[in-house]
Amino acid sequence: MPHTADLRVEVRAADFPSLCAASVEALFSLLTDRRKIRRSGRRSLDPGSGPPEERLLSILRQALLLFSLDRFLVRDAGAIMKSGRFLVTVRGEPVDDARHSAYREIKAVTAHALTVEEGPSGFTARFVLDV
Repeated sequence: MPHTADLRVEVRAADFPSLCAASVEALFSLLTDRRKIRRSGRRSLDPGSGPPEERLLSILRQALLLFSLDRFLVRDAGAIMKSGRFLVTVRGEPVDDARHSAYREIKAVTAHALTVEEGPSGFTARFVLDV
C-alpha cells in the first residue's frame, strides 16, 4: 500500500535501452536541478541480464548508488551498444553544495509495482521511489 513517502514515476521511450537512460534522468530530476550539473565526468551502468524489470531496477539502483556513495550527480544519460549488449552511460559531476540544491532525499528504488511495458508507440516504465 503506497504511503506519503513514496513517489511513483512513469517514463516513456522509443526502445528499452533509451527507457533505461530516460529513467535515470527522471531519477536525478527528482533529486536536483539537472540544468545546473556540468558534464565533466562519465560513468557506465550495466543492466546485466534477465527480464526487463530486473534490468531497469539494476540500472536505477546503480544510479542511486552513484549519488549516495560517490556524491555524483547525473546531467544526462544515453544508451550505447557494446559487444551485443547495451550500457547506460551518464555524464555529470560530483555534488557542489554551492551550485546544487537537493529537492528531496531518495532512500531507495523499490521493486514494488515496477513494470515495463511495450506498446505500439514504444516502451513505458513505472516504478516507485522511497523518499
